[in-house]
Amino acid sequence: MLCEKIAEFPGYDGDAERRRSDEYVRSYLGEALSDIGVRCVLSNDVRARLEDLILRVGFADPHAFVNHHTIATKHGADGGGAVAATDAQTVELADRGGTVDCGAVAAYLDEVVALLGRRDAAIRAYSAGMT
Repeated sequence: MLCEKIAEFPGYDGDAERRRSDEYVRSYLGEALSDIGVRCVLSNDVRARLEDLILRVGFADPHAFVNHHTIATKHGADGGGAVAATDAQTVELADRGGTVDCGAVAAYLDEVVALLGRRDAAIRAYSAGMT
């Protein structure tokens, strides 16, 4: 599904591929969030939350990739495991962004924040060799 949605999705087999995959998924979500900002008139607090999330997905969490160089020897090519699952959920949530009613953006942003937390935890666990 990720390869179908994101052109040239690199997968999770090597360090460079995992980093690019992270970047591609974050960018995919960032574009959806940006589209909401263009499409909807939002209160100042919701607009600020949206802008904070756009900034958050613009940069990788440096702590998430601390042990990435050790993954290949611990996991081999396993398709990304829990990271791939949360990446797929992230893409699905991003796709839903285009249909979110402007009055429901705050609730949608709550979903995004929760999913990003699960995604970050999956990346950290994977990097540490736990999943």
